[in-house]
Amino acid sequence: MVSIVLVVALAVLAFSVLAGRLAGTPVTMPMLFTTAGLLLGPAVLDVVRLDVEDEVVSVLAEATLVLVLFTDASRLDLRTVVREHSLALRLLLIGLPAAVLIGTGVGWLLLPSMPLIALALLAATLAPTDAALGQSFVESPSVPQRIRQTLNVESGLNDGLVVPFVVILIDVALAQTDTAAGYVVLLAQIVGLGVLVGGLTGWLGGRLLGWAHERSWTTAPSLRLGVVAVAGCSYAAAELMGGNGFVSAFVAGAVLGATSRPVLEHTTTFAQSEGQLLTLLTFLLFGGAIASDLVADLDPGHLIYALASLLVVRMLATTVALLGSGVSAPTVLYVGWAGPRGLASIVYAVLVVTTAGLPRSEEIFVIAGWTILLSVYLHGLSAAWISRRYGDRVSQAPEDRPEHRSISLLPLRLQRAEHRSR
Repeated sequence: MVSIVLVVALAVLAFSVLAGRLAGTPVTMPMLFTTAGLLLGPAVLDVVRLDVEDEVVSVLAEATLVLVLFTDASRLDLRTVVREHSLALRLLLIGLPAAVLIGTGVGWLLLPSMPLIALALLAATLAPTDAALGQSFVESPSVPQRIRQTLNVESGLNDGLVVPFVVILIDVALAQTDTAAGYVVLLAQIVGLGVLVGGLTGWLGGRLLGWAHERSWTTAPSLRLGVVAVAGCSYAAAELMGGNGFVSAFVAGAVLGATSRPVLEHTTTFAQSEGQLLTLLTFLLFGGAIASDLVADLDPGHLIYALASLLVVRMLATTVALLGSGVSAPTVLYVGWAGPRGLASIVYAVLVVTTAGLPRSEEIFVIAGWTILLSVYLHGLSAAWISRRYGDRVSQAPEDRPEHRSISLLPLRLQRAEHRSR
């Protein structure tokens, strides 16, 4: 544990030193931290020994996702999303389920030895995107604002929306219930309780913090800590009651953001910066924990599926989602590529591999690991160049094209906004 603490401390120091220097380069912070984890792990220097089932990895990954789900949902005005961001809604409501279905079908063709339920669980694990891995996708000024905002909204909401898919598929794989009514009850318990607990926690927490703020009972630092505490309460309360904590944290963030906006304006920066740091540490531990597993279980079929997930599954799902939207083919291709796999996929893969009795869980984790690892580097290195090329192409299109339609701007994640302001 002492060596892990030292590595984490050095990684944080490196982040504080290099954050500004790396701005504008193809090297992203997730790429840097993942590489550090790979080098320090047992496959190379063997400085840090972490098993993927180690509690340190799972607790950090889950805590990180809770905070990211909460802050992402809170910063997005859902009423504005519904009213103006039709492309993002298409990607979330059509593209996300399509990615699960298409990913399952591609797996059935490429990995015939795996059970169908395991393939569906793998596809659901890899369905959410993380645009933070390719900051240029949502930062490049040459890309129309509507497209950048579409990717921003999608990456902020799809990791929460995929939770029911993952949880239900895990239950099906474990055969905990075998009737349609049983699955309805299970869905109501997992999602329904998560929504109710999250909504109540977000509303009460926001009201309480707002009440204290109006009466000067609290201070700015303690108010910021209070928002993080609301996220933790929403997760823990839902889990204790039999609901899903991730759903609860997501809903709590959305409710707090919608009902307590004045409080949120004083606290979002802190929560997002903490979430950013935890995200980078998760990539560090991911690199260290997964390196030996990937080397030991190297299989061409796994690599082929990983590439297909990045190059085929997402592209097809995006194409289906954007049919009839009026956007051009280059836009469909650009949005299709701008879907890196990141934090949410790491957490769901860890959840799968740590669930006792789940068939083929190790194989699901390894394939997901290869996909995430390839995505970290391929999307990170290509994002700026592809964004420039796409921006040059779409800038020649008439101003009345759907890509150029004016929309309300929603805030980007902190790490992207910081780079943009430099």
